[in-house]
Amino acid sequence: MPPSDPALARARGLVAQIVPEDVADAGPEEDLRDYGLDSVRVMDLIARVAEQGGQIGYADLVGGPTLALIASALDGAAPTPQMEGHR
Repeated sequence: MPPSDPALARARGLVAQIVPEDVADAGPEEDLRDYGLDSVRVMDLIARVAEQGGQIGYADLVGGPTLALIASALDGAAPTPQMEGHR
């Protein structure tokens, strides 16, 4: 089951805070390493997903981090107030 649109928007907002490249037009299945998501930034991303109530591990992202993977981890997790503006 693909992640919901709100979860994709939340994932895009989290990634935009971390990577140096603009992810506004990144597709759900694009490899985020192409946007500057490196191993150090992955650790930051994992922490931010956890802060948003999602759960994702380093091993989940090593093979090809995508917005869809991150959104799936966030799908169903309640957004925190600071993320509501990124919807």
